[in-house]
Amino acid sequence: MNTSTASDTLLDEEPVFPENENNQRRALDLLAHAPCPLRNEMRRRLHKHFRAVAQSGGAVPAWFMPAGCHSPNPYDELWQATDAAELPGLISETGFGDYNRPEFLRRWFDTGVFGKLAAGAIRPEFHEAGLVDPKGQFHVYGAVPEIVLVDLKRLGDRPLPRTWADVVHPRFKHDVIISGEPGDIHESILHGLGRDHGEAGLAALGANVRDFFHPAEMAKMAGSANPKGAALYILPNFFAKSCPHHDATQIVWPDEGAYLNPLYLFGKADAGPAVAPALDYFCGADWAAYLAKTGFAPARTDAPPLPGKLRWVGWDYVRTHDLMAVATALNAAFARGYAASR
Repeated sequence: MNTSTASDTLLDEEPVFPENENNQRRALDLLAHAPCPLRNEMRRRLHKHFRAVAQSGGAVPAWFMPAGCHSPNPYDELWQATDAAELPGLISETGFGDYNRPEFLRRWFDTGVFGKLAAGAIRPEFHEAGLVDPKGQFHVYGAVPEIVLVDLKRLGDRPLPRTWADVVHPRFKHDVIISGEPGDIHESILHGLGRDHGEAGLAALGANVRDFFHPAEMAKMAGSANPKGAALYILPNFFAKSCPHHDATQIVWPDEGAYLNPLYLFGKADAGPAVAPALDYFCGADWAAYLAKTGFAPARTDAPPLPGKLRWVGWDYVRTHDLMAVATALNAAFARGYAASR
């Protein structure tokens, strides 16, 4: 007789971490991070995968993944560690954060503590965008493309934007909606536009921005009669695909490529065998299929075709810039353009 209940099944699908009870660090094989839209699904799928590995007698990693996107956890300041033993065998990350700080890169990457990751073939679009690390220390398994969602009625007789330069053209003054706030806009747009168009491009975007909304709100607003709406919305493809007003909107994948945040892995050269199941899943067909289905871009060569190119700053840029200092200057340029246009 099966006595399991729906609540038992739910608990079985969700991992339970001691950190959530005691807020103490452990020695980890895997520390996992993901963008908010992917986080819950990644937790469940990794948990299911590791249970299957355990049932077949394989080594299972000790791991942790924060539940909330902004809730504190004991690993928030891990980048400040000075003992290599404190660092997990494998870390999954997205975008630019503490692990890209110059002091972290010098201490752990330049010294070879984090080594090369061999994780399979990568599709040509990722090579062309500079997402393949020439040193082999970072492995990008996917990307979060940022695109432009156009409200066709609000666009009026203006030409459909085809490039990022079109988006920052004065014809769209006060007619663009993005996420963030004047001093803190999304890093994929910040660094991508900054590399291509400099501080002048960020100031021009600031002048064009009408308001700031969460991407989920943008997806509902575009093509609707909501008076707070605008002609153009810059948001992740994941959210744009969920827009219910298909007949009144159009997704534009810019000609030079969608700006993006990379989804990537890096691991210690002496990581133990328990890391292998995590690496296999992140780079495997099941997770790639989910990424593709939901509007992300998987790196595997057997993934479905992308609507267009990808555009990214490259790993040399990451290694040779203090990204937080760069972001501060670019955000300031955006804020100047935004304030001057009010």
